[in-house]
This record gives sequence, structure tokens and C-alpha cells, in this order.
Amino acid sequence: MRNLVCDTIVVGGGTAGLEAFRAASEAGTDCILVDAGRLGTTAQRSGELPASYLMSAGLAAHASRTFDRYGLSVPEFEIEASGVLSMVRAQRSRATSSVLSFLYRIPEEKRLRGMVSFTDAHTARVGEDVTVSFKTAVIATGTAPLVTYEQSQIKNIITTNEFYEQERIPGSAAVFGSTSVGLQLGQAMAYLGSDVTVFGQRRLWNLTDEEVLSSALEMLSSRFSLAVDSFITSIDPEDDGYSIYYMDGGRFENYLHTSEVIAATARTPNVGGMNLQHIGVKLSPEGYVVTDEATMQSSLPNIFAAGSVRGSTSTSIAELEGRYAGLNASRNVSERKALAQLPTTVNLEVCYTDPVLAIAGLSFEKMKERASAEGKPFIATHAEFSDIVSGGRHHRGGMIGLYTDVETHCIKGAEICSQCADHLAQLIAFAIKKQTKVEELPEFDFLHMSGEEVLSRVASEAVSRLTGSGSYTPLLQPQSGSHV
Repeated sequence: MRNLVCDTIVVGGGTAGLEAFRAASEAGTDCILVDAGRLGTTAQRSGELPASYLMSAGLAAHASRTFDRYGLSVPEFEIEASGVLSMVRAQRSRATSSVLSFLYRIPEEKRLRGMVSFTDAHTARVGEDVTVSFKTAVIATGTAPLVTYEQSQIKNIITTNEFYEQERIPGSAAVFGSTSVGLQLGQAMAYLGSDVTVFGQRRLWNLTDEEVLSSALEMLSSRFSLAVDSFITSIDPEDDGYSIYYMDGGRFENYLHTSEVIAATARTPNVGGMNLQHIGVKLSPEGYVVTDEATMQSSLPNIFAAGSVRGSTSTSIAELEGRYAGLNASRNVSERKALAQLPTTVNLEVCYTDPVLAIAGLSFEKMKERASAEGKPFIATHAEFSDIVSGGRHHRGGMIGLYTDVETHCIKGAEICSQCADHLAQLIAFAIKKQTKVEELPEFDFLHMSGEEVLSRVASEAVSRLTGSGSYTPLLQPQSGSHV
């Protein structure tokens, strides 16, 4: 048994873990990095990055089907998508080169590979033959695709971890999960010519605003096969794939044959076998490490956590959390320095489907919870995206919901379904951070027929309800699904 000693052990070599190791090392702390998975971050290997490249290929292929909208006509041609996954892997390799370069610059004795199990608050076992004694630790092990028990009974079911390793996109597939990954994967494959059905809940992704959600369901269902609130009655494996029988939302029985089944239901934190609860680290009912929101400190003062293992949903936030977790782990070594406080950030979530789905600040559901718990009423106003121009492209359809605090008139959140939702969400997030009052948006001269003009329109509606002679109905303790 080899025994090692360090100031800080960082468990996990993903986005948050690498940033934690970097921050702690730069602060002068003697660190050891341990990782058990494949080299490279999850976001780069099977998450945001490959999904974005796949969706870009899908959008490029789909563009040829919209030429008539612009008065264009081209001779018929057939799109061959056999090289798409090779392209995605090549782009992934280029993107991960900087990460691998950083990893290989870490001295070999400070870079261990193997599963970690904590024996107490200051000792961890790595694999079968290494023990590490440490003063502080950062847990950044990320998440893994969840395969439910029912799904695990399906022969040869694959997850997003295996999907991108295939030689080519399957001719047909059933995707289980209306998550961000499930929706992007299903829509991209459909655009590239695959016969795809995505099974999921009516509550797509993280949307909670019924009007925005209805718009998203209508638009996405018109672009690919989306079976929501369906009930699978049977999945029978066959020589060339699977026969799936299911009851749809209207309670009609349906049948489809598909060559591949992909699990994209959810992700679960990678904490199995780490013995965290035994040593006193508190976990949520879902298995996430519970930490202080500002310092990343767990229920054990010398152990910190960062990234998706504590429930973060974006790469940028995981990187920020990793930096502060590493810095605070370093400060905790001496026990003389106050812990750094994570700067206040505005929630920003984006699902890059076509159209794009986005949440900025508080969602509609979070606004209702805030109103009920804190007695702070708000109003929700909505506006449709009709025929707008953004970046030289015509966009049709979509919906925005804007949520404004009644007392302060400050914008607190929004949910959006639109081609330009990612840009609008970032603009709204900036406005929330600057504590912008809703009256300020209509005063700005946004370009005509742009997505921002729709934002001005929905803000104007909020102003009229807040300050006009007409009455408005604030939401203080609303029933589920209620709207102004």
C-alpha cells in the first residue's frame, strides 16, 4: 500500500475539478488530482460540446428544407449524414486538447487514476493500493446518465456516453427523455434524416410557464416526432431493433419499430462508492452533495464540492464554482483565512433546440414559490414572436413570459421559446443583475422586427399593468398553472 500526503485532494477531473485544482495550486497549496473516468470533461466528451456540433449539422441539413420560404428553389438532392459523428469526434478531440495538455503538465505523482473511497474526513483510498492523507478536499465528480430499472431491462440500450462513439447515426431511434440532451439529440437526428421519436413528459426541459410551454410543444412537435405523457406498454427486442407499443397522450395505442433505444431521461451525481455519508458529508435526497451556496463548503468544514455533483446546470457555473471551491480549500488548510464568497450570479439556462428554449433569472414556478414564501407579489406578462428578423434570418413563432416584482418594478425572471431565446435570455439576465426596472426597457429603441422588440412589447404590457389606470392581478399565492 502506497501512502501519500497532501494539503488538498481534488476528486474529479472535469470542468469544476480542473478549475479547483488550478485555483488551489496557484494559491500555493500542495494538491493531488484524482479521476476515474476517461480523460477530458463530460461537457466536452458527451455533453454540451458534441450536442452543439450535432445540432449544428442538423440545422445545416434542415436549412435546405426551408429554401422555399425565401423564394429559392434548388434541384432535389439527398443529404448523406454518414460522416457527421466522425466530424463531431474530430471537433471534440480538438476542443479537449487544451484540457489534456493541462492534465499532462501535472506531475505524475500528483495525478492519480482510480475510484475514491473516503475512510474518514482526512483520508481517502484510491483504487486498491494508494491511500491519501489530506487536510482539505474538493469533490467534483460530476454526473452520469441515469438508466432507470425499466430501461436497464432493454437489451443494448445506450446513453449519451456511448452515442457519439458510434460509426454513424442510426436510421431510426427512440429517445427516452425530454431533457435538454434528449430534445437536442432527437431533433438533430431527425433533421439529419433519422426516423426519431422522443418520449417524455409534457413539461419539456425545465420550462414551467404554461403559455411558453404550450408554444414550445407546438413548435417542436411540428419539427420532429415528440410523444409526451405517453405510456410504454411493451418494448420487444427483435433481430433488427425493437418493437415499441405505447399509449399516447390521447390514450390511443401506437406502434413503432426502431433500430436503437437511447436513454436521456436524467443524470445522477457520481457519488456511488465514495462513502460520503459515512464520514458525515450530507447528501440531498437525489444524491447531490449539499453545500453552502456562497462558499461551496459541505457539512464537513474541510470538504468542499463544485459543479454538477452539487446540482449546477451549466459549464460556466461549474467552472466558477470549481475556482472558489479550490480557493476556499486552500484557505481552509491554514484555518486562518476567511472563506471567499461566490459572487452573486443570475440563473441562465439554455436548451439549444430549434427553436431555442431559455430561462433567465427565476422561472415562473420559482416566482410563485418566492411569492408564497416571502409575500412578494409579481405579475407575469406574455408576448408572441410573430415574423421577426434577427441576424438576417426570419424567425416565426414563439413566446416570452416576463416576471416583474410588483413592489420594486424590477425584472426578476423570464421563460422564452424563440429562435433568438439565448440572446434575449442573456440580455434579461444582465438586466436582472443590474436591478433594471421594467419601465426602462420600452424606453430603449430596439431595432424594428427584432427579437428585442418583442422584449420591449412584453415589458410595455407589464408597465401598463403596474402603472396604468386599469387594474392588474398580482400573483401572491397563486394556484399551480395560474397566470395574470
